[in-house]
Amino acid sequence: MRRFWLFCVSIFIVLLLLVGGLCGLGYYFHDRVLPGVYIGDVPVGGMSRSELTDYLETMNDKMMNEGLQFEYDVGGENKSIVIYPVLMSGSEAIELVRTDVETGVNNVLVFGKSEKWWLAGLEAIKFRLAPRSVSLSGISINIQRLMSMLAEKLSVYETPPVNASFIISSIEPMEYKITPSSPGRLYDLSGAPEKITYFWSRLEPVKIAVKLRERSPVITEADVESVGDKLERVFLADEILLTYTNPHTALEYKWTIGADKIKAWLEVQRTLKNEVVFGLKKEKVMAFLEEKAAPVVVEEAADAKFKMDENGKIMEFQGSQQGVKLDNEKTYQAINEVVWGRTLYDSGAPKSVALQVEIVEPTIKTADVNNLGIGEVLGVGVSDYSNSPTNRIRNITNAVKKLNGILIKPGEEFSTLKHTGPFTYAGGYFPELVIKGDEVKPEIGGGLCQIGTTLFRMAMNSGMKITNRRNHSLVVFHYNDPVNGNPGTDATVYDPAPDFKFLNDTNNYVLIQTYMDKVKKDLIFTLWGAKDGRQASYSHPIVSKWYSSGEPKDIETDKLEPGKKECQNAFVGADASFVYTRVMPDGKEEKTTYTSHYRSLPKICLIGVEKPREGGAFVVPPVTEEIVGLVEG
Repeated sequence: MRRFWLFCVSIFIVLLLLVGGLCGLGYYFHDRVLPGVYIGDVPVGGMSRSELTDYLETMNDKMMNEGLQFEYDVGGENKSIVIYPVLMSGSEAIELVRTDVETGVNNVLVFGKSEKWWLAGLEAIKFRLAPRSVSLSGISINIQRLMSMLAEKLSVYETPPVNASFIISSIEPMEYKITPSSPGRLYDLSGAPEKITYFWSRLEPVKIAVKLRERSPVITEADVESVGDKLERVFLADEILLTYTNPHTALEYKWTIGADKIKAWLEVQRTLKNEVVFGLKKEKVMAFLEEKAAPVVVEEAADAKFKMDENGKIMEFQGSQQGVKLDNEKTYQAINEVVWGRTLYDSGAPKSVALQVEIVEPTIKTADVNNLGIGEVLGVGVSDYSNSPTNRIRNITNAVKKLNGILIKPGEEFSTLKHTGPFTYAGGYFPELVIKGDEVKPEIGGGLCQIGTTLFRMAMNSGMKITNRRNHSLVVFHYNDPVNGNPGTDATVYDPAPDFKFLNDTNNYVLIQTYMDKVKKDLIFTLWGAKDGRQASYSHPIVSKWYSSGEPKDIETDKLEPGKKECQNAFVGADASFVYTRVMPDGKEEKTTYTSHYRSLPKICLIGVEKPREGGAFVVPPVTEEIVGLVEG
């Protein structure tokens, strides 16, 4: 009996030690990566949150500096292009590939873990015996922009297929000759986006092979011959009339596409039913609509708004109005179907087309703004725009005008991009020179990040809930904290992403008032509303680590005149953080820690040469920082 009890006690002690060990193991890995976890081929098991954060930031910076390598073949010779996913305009930078480190860290830390903490020990043992790989989440890639940069570099080695066409020498009598088709060879980029995402999510060097593929023409000589006898009646049906009636004024507008334009724009096409028909070149019609119709048709929806002076006195009230958007795609299709009809049918094709438009409703209608109760300053945001070039100041001024008087409903999420676009000449924005690889090109943009940063500070000082904010890639002095001069309280904005957003989580309307101090070169944004008892503040950012900018680099390029030199500034890197605190009306305290990692970047100069460097591979040099729209500003 005694032996039995000794056995039972021994078993109990063993089980107790086992359970205790498993609990201890589970507790140890509660905020650590489970053992046996890999990102790609790199073991990260056992890393703490801070260790994993440092690792991901280091690897992301490394991959940005190494760029994306694409291998291709030209006449049997293997070559490569390195695309650095970065755009640069003066001190403004935007990354076309970006890792949300916080999201990635959270993703890896919870990988393989159940919600029951006491199972963590067993999970740790299981992963130790059977290692697993995890791919990072929180990676945003401007695929469209990257593919456009790659396609542009490869296009010099491609031979596009040529469709058979025709040249009209006379309409009356109809005389024409057929031009022959020819096959082409184009690089197949179809799988590249998925591969970029795959490699980047595993923190592996991006190396992708692209191959030339044969491409047959869509339209052959036989196709043109099959509709040749229909060509005359395309012109006998007269001009195409475009009509539009303004929904606000009832004024009528007309434009014509005459025989001269039809002759210049005509081509052979295939319908969705694979019928061979005459149609109009899409790019020509689109350009015509943008030049002639859009200035008359397009009207931005106008929200109801107040305009106030610096002291909060209401100067003007603006009622809401519906907007009108020209649907270029549907309008082109309607015009093209008229020409198709002239090919397919002897008669009956329409001679006029009504422009296809879309009515855009305002976000805030006049009826919504009665008894708003707006009379108190909730918070103010300030930023310095001194030393900004002319076009950057123009862009800031344009955005400031668009934001002044914006009303935000209770429960509405404010979007900076929504209220400052469109980012075009027509939208009031001007271009700046942008370094793209080995070229310097003018692009629309610059200054939006000044807007995002000022809005961020205004929203925090007002106690608003921040729903979307991302720091700049580089330390830019414009956006350093106005109190201690450290980076960390900035917010980047770029079309279509990232955006700066905040939520009006009060029970009242709030109003944005904007002001440019042209003497002090300060932006001052004020949020007006009705106070509900909340209090808000944010600490001044602390820099935990600085990173050297590194040695300067000179890069030769044939995209500049020989001897000409274009340089970008050097940037030190930094890790910074601050705490945003909200005390809500019910006394509940909310604290949010914002951490910002800024990459270092050496001074890089492009130097013009007569021709590309020898050596086989044509390399697009690294110059800077996401993706389509405005340069990060």
